[in-house]
Amino acid sequence: MKLLLIVAWRNLWRKKRRTFITVSSVLFAVVLATALMSLIEGTREVMIDSIINNTTGHLQVQDALYNEEPSIDHALEYGEDIKNVLAGYAGVINYTVPRIQGFCLGAKDVGTRGVYVMGIKPEKEDRMNDLSSKMIEGEMFTDEDQYAVIASGVAALLDLSIGDSIVLMGQGFQGMTAAGIYSVGGIVEFNLPEQNNTLVYLPLKQAQLFFAAPERLNSLILMVEDERIVDDLAQSLREKLDDEWYAVKTWEELLPDAVAALEARDAQVKIFAWILYIVAGFGIFGTIITMMHERLREFGILLSIGLKRAQLSSICLLETVMMSFLGVLSGIAIGYPVMYWLNRNPIPLEDELAGVMLDMGFEPVLPFSVAPDIFVYQGITIFFIALVVGLYPVRKVFGLDMISAARK
Repeated sequence: MKLLLIVAWRNLWRKKRRTFITVSSVLFAVVLATALMSLIEGTREVMIDSIINNTTGHLQVQDALYNEEPSIDHALEYGEDIKNVLAGYAGVINYTVPRIQGFCLGAKDVGTRGVYVMGIKPEKEDRMNDLSSKMIEGEMFTDEDQYAVIASGVAALLDLSIGDSIVLMGQGFQGMTAAGIYSVGGIVEFNLPEQNNTLVYLPLKQAQLFFAAPERLNSLILMVEDERIVDDLAQSLREKLDDEWYAVKTWEELLPDAVAALEARDAQVKIFAWILYIVAGFGIFGTIITMMHERLREFGILLSIGLKRAQLSSICLLETVMMSFLGVLSGIAIGYPVMYWLNRNPIPLEDELAGVMLDMGFEPVLPFSVAPDIFVYQGITIFFIALVVGLYPVRKVFGLDMISAARK
């Protein structure tokens, strides 16, 4: 076996151009597959991060009935029992984001508008979704302030500016009337029209008083450092909290439609990926066929002087393995720095496509991922495709007529 390895290795460099062409075909297949999957995975990561950071968080603790009937009447009582349980996970939970929210009627003079009132702790929201960066006028409130911060769409629709007052009316906890007048102290702007035309922020304490729900929350968002532990953490919390009163939901459970859309997209991605693999396989196959026909006379002479067909086919297979391995390593060595650079410097989008991305709430760029499994998976896949293609010379050797081949 050692002798066959030596012969196969020497054969590679006996015809450097031939080896270079075959290695290059594998290399380009790996780079293209890696680039495609890096872009797709990068887009997926951005979508999931946007969902997590702008809406649900990684996990939510809610009242047991809230998910089925999301009403202020099913607001969660944020008491010592929950705080004590969460204290035991201080090393796992990065931070918490409390919220109380509900639909109300916002008005100024004779103009009215349906708005979504959200009571928040500004420092927690800022940590989760960088809310302060969206501020375009005024300033964000503190926990002790009593003014509102509204979205720019609400300000435009109700003709509100800094210092004006907005009247809010709605339904509070257990049928109580929610009504209040708040000065506008800040204006924020969002990319998504749905957010921009409806959101009104109040300090958490003021919102709880507004909804007549002191010490209650619609949801307590939990943010973790390692997303891989979300399911395990949710299961552990469910075991510690009384399921008659509390429910723990992951972001996948809260947004099943988004998960279904991602799964459908992943299925499409797999189809595109296998089309690319097939194209890459035929490219490698064409290179192998060309190489094989160039060496028919060589094979015929080797068989004529006594080399066994099994030995010759083993040499051909080892050559294919070596060239495939070199191509895969070279592809990863070239692809990773390029993908890393694109990860740090995403390709900006312009014109209509940029507008579409902004409307969806995403930054108008093409993001690339550098997750290690992308490179490992693409390298292994292309390597095995090359190995399957490499069985062609083996089959050819066993069916070769040595006399006719030696005369070519």
